[in-house]
Amino acid sequence: MNLVMNDYELIYLIHAEHDELALNFMFQKYHKFIWKQVHLLEVEQKEQDDFHQEGNLMLHKAIKTFNSDKNKTFTRYFELILKRHFYQLKRNLPTYYLFENTDFCKERCFIEEEPEYLVLNSELEQTIYERYFMNRETIEDIEKHTLLKRKQIYNTIFRIKEKYKIMI
Repeated sequence: MNLVMNDYELIYLIHAEHDELALNFMFQKYHKFIWKQVHLLEVEQKEQDDFHQEGNLMLHKAIKTFNSDKNKTFTRYFELILKRHFYQLKRNLPTYYLFENTDFCKERCFIEEEPEYLVLNSELEQTIYERYFMNRETIEDIEKHTLLKRKQIYNTIFRIKEKYKIMI
């Protein structure tokens, strides 16, 4: 492939010829641009890889939907799509923080027994309650031993905490 091709030529090859090399070249070309946008948005370290993956998905969407008749460069078109999507993602990130290691409160916080009026609706909530709150297992350990996904564990802990807030 000729390395002096511009975005219009590459997009034409992708649309008309279904050229995999052109598509791969576009992903390589915009790789650093996506990382730049992630860092400019000041995304937390733990979320950066997810945002980069979302950026790759938006690049693919931009390539598929780009129309050169609209008098806009591909880079500007992609940047607009990417920024809008990133702002939406950042706005929807959870605002709570869960500690991976619960050793910080060994001496200070005690949950000796489950309150009688705390209603745990499912076996999942019961399991997470026992492991995370009672046994003080880390989220990583719970993930390994129960084969649950990290997001499921976070969401369940969040639901239990919300029930505690209502209780108090």
